[in-house]
Amino acid sequence: MKKEEIIQQLKQNHQAFAKKLESLSNEDFIRIPGPKWTAGQQLDHILKSVVPSAKIFNTPPKVLEEKFGLAQNPSRSYQTLVDDYLKVLENLKDFVLPERFVPTKITIENRGQTLSELLAAIESLNQGLQLFDEAVLDSQRIVHPAMGKLTLREMLYFTIYHVTHHDHQILENLEKYPA
Repeated sequence: MKKEEIIQQLKQNHQAFAKKLESLSNEDFIRIPGPKWTAGQQLDHILKSVVPSAKIFNTPPKVLEEKFGLAQNPSRSYQTLVDDYLKVLENLKDFVLPERFVPTKITIENRGQTLSELLAAIESLNQGLQLFDEAVLDSQRIVHPAMGKLTLREMLYFTIYHVTHHDHQILENLEKYPA
């Protein structure tokens, strides 16, 4: 995917996620589906994942290069990155999510504010991304907590997919664990 398509997908996927969360009844939004996260916690986790990415894309590429170095391999395709992420999820049974990504309780009262913060973070990410050349997206890398070193483009692919992954989990969890 080229940069403009990435920007469009980030916006589209996160807006769809926000609409789904807005459409949930208050009961479904806060309902604890068995051992799974509530819809509100899913929202908080996505926000906590997007905010660092927005900061990355609002950091000058030279600073990122100094901190993380240059990529040693070309960027994977979107589908390959998704497939690799799903394998990581299968294989990391003992993986402990870093505390900064562990969701807190989101109440009905702060649902709207949290959704606004998420969409603002995506807007910030996309604005910063506008300043990055296509080549830099493939030549620079950062570190993902579970996947290790990713190119900037791969991190964007992850962000596009991650929200849809959690979007699907919300419905699956609500169906699997009815009230």
